[in-house]
Amino acid sequence: MPTRLKQITESTWMDVLGVATVLTASIALGFHKTVVAGLPIGILSTVGAAVSMMGTRWATKRKNWGNAVGVVTSVNSAVVDYFLGNKAAFLTYPVSLLGNALSFLVWSRSDHRIPRSLDRYYFAVAAGAFALAFALNYVGFTGFLSHPIAHEDVAKFWVTALITGLTFSGTLNMPRMYADTWVFWLIYNSLKLYQNLLFGNVAFVAKYVFYLVNAVLAWRVWHLVRSTPSES
Repeated sequence: MPTRLKQITESTWMDVLGVATVLTASIALGFHKTVVAGLPIGILSTVGAAVSMMGTRWATKRKNWGNAVGVVTSVNSAVVDYFLGNKAAFLTYPVSLLGNALSFLVWSRSDHRIPRSLDRYYFAVAAGAFALAFALNYVGFTGFLSHPIAHEDVAKFWVTALITGLTFSGTLNMPRMYADTWVFWLIYNSLKLYQNLLFGNVAFVAKYVFYLVNAVLAWRVWHLVRSTPSES
């Protein structure tokens, strides 16, 4: 069963299913036609979600291309999120970009990538990540401290700050390949579903439904690989 689970999680057909889920939902609901401030946000979001899906799938398989894709999609996601209401996007996404770049550099040093268990270093980075996330989002949602958070943005601020903290925690700890990082990504994906419902981003809602399933499978498989590294 463990071997079969690993084969399913790392299969090509799951890659295809993930990308198809995003494209089908977006096109069927017409989200790809969305235009905000003259920008084709629907197309940018749909294409970005599909490419990001492949990046996550490669990372699930411990392939370094996943980190490389993460660098590129961080830029796309920042633009989309900002125009859909995330007023701190251009402050927070550069951190994710740097985290993905660091993971790419560290992972490139070895082809034999074995996940590890949690340690004090992970929680220290996570604590710093949440502090940075709330600070950057507060700055963004207050117009660089020029005014209080608008009443209609309070829910967006709290959800976005929590999501950003989880993102920073996962991304900045990814270079060390902690197997239990996927538990935090599971929580992150749940919050992203809610956030994108608030922002009305249909393509990303579909993406994070699939990510919930992927995170559960990846968490299990990374633990299997950690306990039996000869099977990786």
